[in-house]
Amino acid sequence: MRIDKKIMGRQPELCTVFYDEMLKPSGLKVTQYSLLNHLRRLGPLTMNELSQAIRLERTTLVRNLKPLEKIGMINIRIENPSHARLVHLTEKGLSTLEMAIPYWNQAQQHLDKILTYEEIRVFKGVLQKLESIG
Repeated sequence: MRIDKKIMGRQPELCTVFYDEMLKPSGLKVTQYSLLNHLRRLGPLTMNELSQAIRLERTTLVRNLKPLEKIGMINIRIENPSHARLVHLTEKGLSTLEMAIPYWNQAQQHLDKILTYEEIRVFKGVLQKLESIG
């Protein structure tokens, strides 16, 4: 059985639109929420470490971090002697993330109401398989 290109092409867009809408009151987009949450959980990371942790190409990561740095949610500093760029979550970033968590939880609860446990399990399995080949 082949997977319809229209379905595969729209899946990421549909997820992004859903989470962006649910997070809208916080002022964060789902990509920003994810980056801030990773930094909260993992602590300051180099660009390479963060890129690997979230499985995102470094150029895409830098493009996503710039707006967060500009509005003071993260701080990027060059660490000596390695000259690696270390990404830190600021107090503003942490407080914004904490304010967004209830909206994230609402989104999760909404999905729990419309998707069965089995559907979520299968979906996660498919995503893991697709990640393993990419």
